[in-house]
Amino acid sequence: MKKKFLVAAVSVLICGGLLFVGCQRKTAAADAGEAATFTLLVDVGSGRPYADGWFGLYDVIAKEIGVQIQIIGYPYQAALEQKNILLNTGNYPDAMGGWIVVDNDIMTLSSDGTIIPLENYIANTTNIKEALAQPGVRQNMTLPDGHIYSPPYIVEEPLVSFSPWINQAWLDQLGLKMPTTTGEFRQTLIAFRDRIPAVNGQKIIPFSGDPNNLHLGTLAGWFGVNASGAANNAGYFAVINGQVESTIIRPEYREFLKYFAGLYKEGLVDQELFTQNVDTWKAKGKQGLYGSSIAYQPGDFLPDIEPKDKESNPSKNWYGWTPIPVLKAPGVANPIFRNNNNGITLFRTQFVITDKAQSKAQRIVDWLDRVYDPIHSTECDLGPLGKTWNLMALTDGIQYFQTIDTSSWNQDDRDRNGWSGYSVAELPKYRRPKTQWKEQPRPGWENEYKDTDVRDALYKPFLEATPMPALWLTEANAKRAADLQTAITDYVKQKQAEWVSGQADIDREWDTYVAQLNRLGLQELLQIKRSAVR
Repeated sequence: MKKKFLVAAVSVLICGGLLFVGCQRKTAAADAGEAATFTLLVDVGSGRPYADGWFGLYDVIAKEIGVQIQIIGYPYQAALEQKNILLNTGNYPDAMGGWIVVDNDIMTLSSDGTIIPLENYIANTTNIKEALAQPGVRQNMTLPDGHIYSPPYIVEEPLVSFSPWINQAWLDQLGLKMPTTTGEFRQTLIAFRDRIPAVNGQKIIPFSGDPNNLHLGTLAGWFGVNASGAANNAGYFAVINGQVESTIIRPEYREFLKYFAGLYKEGLVDQELFTQNVDTWKAKGKQGLYGSSIAYQPGDFLPDIEPKDKESNPSKNWYGWTPIPVLKAPGVANPIFRNNNNGITLFRTQFVITDKAQSKAQRIVDWLDRVYDPIHSTECDLGPLGKTWNLMALTDGIQYFQTIDTSSWNQDDRDRNGWSGYSVAELPKYRRPKTQWKEQPRPGWENEYKDTDVRDALYKPFLEATPMPALWLTEANAKRAADLQTAITDYVKQKQAEWVSGQADIDREWDTYVAQLNRLGLQELLQIKRSAVR
């Protein structure tokens, strides 16, 4: 279906995985003012529905304020490579965004003038200013030089992100109770291995995990310490007894690795855990081969549930999988799990404007301010207003909204109008808290089963009291920290895979491992992070 654009018609070219939107057939309005169009390099994820009219939200915004976006989109790894190439050649676009921009980019590119400060442009906005006014947000977004180079990306998220899930149907089939200790979990996986028959001639896999979000160190919380390298704990650091500490040299982490290596040796862990890509992991899950897996939620790797089926009984757990509780290792009184920033996620580096766009910066910020509009930010997640959801009554200062039944839609309609189809999910937005915007369930959906809500309630008593704080480093420290972190992370992942898979002995190598981490600069990196806590 073709759509008309006010400023520029949108076309999509697919060449080597490249998505380019909006480069052709400029109208008179676009020709009249260069500031009406800007280019953006962003990672857009693989498997998207490449079709004319993709990302319909930006068509709407173009009609509202006359600013057209030209998206230069690649899957993540290719986009990251393009960012580096374009920066090195000086042929970079007006703006860059998504996961390819990181803290170190903000620090280094701001110091040499490649990206520009935005606070003066933001002063003329409504919605971005509102987002910055949320408690602690402006402080977290402001660099040591006093400037803001990227607007905040704010969403309410589950208290827990990636965690292990278990096949409840298999537990019921074998008459097993939910495990509560690491010992019971091992026995459960053994029962799966020995008593669940092969599926279509393939042996079942007791435990696996999303290779893009494996974060095995999170499970070290069963042994008393969060050794995750993800999110707020990026780099394997955590707040312990009020102080930032490295978790990858602690005895709790070592004991976890020994435990997990034992599971692997017994054939209880996916033998491709460290080598498979995300498509392979999903394919095995959709064949019904898993007894347990790390994931954001079971729908990430299980066959899709027919919307009409879910409509018939929203309160049913259709996937048949449930969260594994926070397990206790022997002698551990207080196991913990990673706290996803108390359920409010703030990303700080999702959109920057380069010096190439100095003359049009206000127009670009105005465009982003429209994305931050409460309706448009909701559309980024739910799809277009009036098609996938409706506004309901404003009651006691809370704006209620309600989703629309789309169970009769075909897959193409869902792709175009759902999350990551109607807008670029990697770009920033500002989802208002539930105290301002709140979903009103459709009739019959008041008791809808939400697996992430079930997990949050189960995990809440075990979450870290203090998440790892956000840090901005000076230019010199940022560069040094990035170099140290890369080397340390590569080495940690290498040893983790070797030890768990049995290629090396953890007890024999532990002292050498700690010594090598210190040679790679672990203690220096720890001091840099401690000095930046504010």
